[in-house]
Amino acid sequence: MTHLHTFRTPVLALGLLFGATGLWAQSTVAELTAQGGSVLTKAQWLELLPLRIETQWPNRQGEEELFLSTDGKITGKGYHFSSRSESAASGSWRVEDDGKVCTPKTFVAWNNSTNQCWYFFRLGADYFAAQKTDADTRVGKIKSMGKIAP
Repeated sequence: MTHLHTFRTPVLALGLLFGATGLWAQSTVAELTAQGGSVLTKAQWLELLPLRIETQWPNRQGEEELFLSTDGKITGKGYHFSSRSESAASGSWRVEDDGKVCTPKTFVAWNNSTNQCWYFFRLGADYFAAQKTDADTRVGKIKSMGKIAP
């Protein structure tokens, strides 16, 4: 079994945000909101664009840096630690009325596509993501996320 095959299975099984959501914490939506965190609205999400997001995959096998443009495009790259390989990423994003952000994209070199949707949360200067807003849903901390100069 090659590194690439070993890599693909966990990536697909875990489902990645823009590949992933930062370092997965042992916290839930309920814990995050109890500390003052709140889900981003569609308007708050759109205010962040154009956006740069840097995440470590939940399986800690890689990381990525992605750019989301105001016209719905995703560009960037992913890096797989053990194989020491990098792949360009491209795709699109959309935000729904309830603030859910969907990010279908492909890592070209790995021939791996993801199609995940996430809710983003803010607590102070930190951002988090979760696949649902239910109280018991786990949240992941995002390494770095913020608006970039157009």
